[in-house]
Amino acid sequence: MRRRGNNGRNMPEYNLKPLWLVDGYNVIFADPVYWRFEKDDLEHAREFLADTLLDLAKHTGIEVVLVFDGKKIGHASKIIERAPGFHIVYTTAQTTADSYIEKAAFRQRDNYRYIYVVTSDGPEQSQVSGSGAYRKSVRDLMHDIRADKKAQKEEHSNFTQKQRVALAEQLCPDARDFLERLRRRK
Repeated sequence: MRRRGNNGRNMPEYNLKPLWLVDGYNVIFADPVYWRFEKDDLEHAREFLADTLLDLAKHTGIEVVLVFDGKKIGHASKIIERAPGFHIVYTTAQTTADSYIEKAAFRQRDNYRYIYVVTSDGPEQSQVSGSGAYRKSVRDLMHDIRADKKAQKEEHSNFTQKQRVALAEQLCPDARDFLERLRRRK
């Protein structure tokens, strides 16, 4: 997709939402949050990570491609669209998540203004920088998740308090007095 710039040249038409390419197993094995899952129970760890990232994506407006190595799963490559803007990719046994992410970062560089690669794998971070993608460590990802959860909690708390005030204001004075007397009896 291209658009005309001020100087008459074709300019890329960017998607303004950031794209996050996440190395799933790198996150699972790098962060203690996922260590509570048994080593043989990667399915639950994958689901927990996917649910967490989907929640983050919906609240922050990012698009996510969560990539898992196919050799640990034992089936052919597949891409699952879990929600609009949220995809889970299982590579083939011959393709690593790192190589898939490198290619995706390169292919998508003209479609997204910002591409972030989430991994704590040093060589992978260096490789994707050459494609114009930004690096995000697993530690930074976990910080973003905690900050989003905190913001959600505050937003919910503020919303609940506003609802309570709104209900009291909607009652006529007689009903308000009656309910107040009833509340004080307990």
